Amino acid sequence: MTVENTKVREAVIRTIAMPSDTNPAGDIFGGWLMAQMDLAAGNAAARRARGRCVTVAVDGMVFHTPVHVGDEVSVYADLISTGRTSMSAHP
Repeated sequence: MTVENTKVREAVIRTIAMPSDTNPAGDIFGGWLMAQMDLAAGNAAARRARGRCVTVAVDGMVFHTPVHVGDEVSVYADLISTGRTSMSAHP
């Protein structure tokens, strides 16, 4: 792959994990991470729709490694399909 063929992706959301976002074990709460992904996917969908969008379902979520306080969290989102009344996004 050459530099000309690479697509530069810009983060939809970039934020810092804060102490208030931790679970009892001291890691960042998975629900907070999922909320950030939902915001990014909703943002991408709303831009495409030029209006309001809502999340109807999440097919699955796997957390591979913990996120710690102070970590920068960047979320990218891609619309993978669009229809007349629905869209599918991949954050």
